[in-house]
Amino acid sequence: MISVQKILVLVDFSKDSEKAVHYGLGIGRSQNARVYFLHMVNQRIIDAVQQLSGKGYKGDFLKALKKLMLDRENDLKEFVPEELREGMDVEFLIRKGEPAEEVINVAKELSIDMIVVGSQGNTALADASIGGVAQSVVNSAPCPVLVVRAVEHDFIS
Repeated sequence: MISVQKILVLVDFSKDSEKAVHYGLGIGRSQNARVYFLHMVNQRIIDAVQQLSGKGYKGDFLKALKKLMLDRENDLKEFVPEELREGMDVEFLIRKGEPAEEVINVAKELSIDMIVVGSQGNTALADASIGGVAQSVVNSAPCPVLVVRAVEHDFIS
């Protein structure tokens, strides 16, 4: 029997990641697993903020970055329906860095048993889409990866 005790669900607020949230919660509930919801702030955004700040542009860019991180954490908690996670062991994580690389680091750090990711996501950066991240995670993850499409046969209700 396969035992899944820790599930990592990647969230970028897209339709596919909404499906990934539902799958992660469904599998987590059936396995009595702890479910971690991870949202990444891409390193490119952080680098751009640091460059603006370093070049003398006016504005409190570091304060804006801190606010962005806090806003993303609040958005993440709102994105995962409270009624669906009721009675479950869940944790919300916000990390910054190169998305695929950081996902692998988190999976190793937390000894994750399964990663759930949407097949395509929302991003302003074409090569940083969750599609690219999903492919990289599948290729490098230390555990099984479930890739969820927005349109498919639902196994959970």
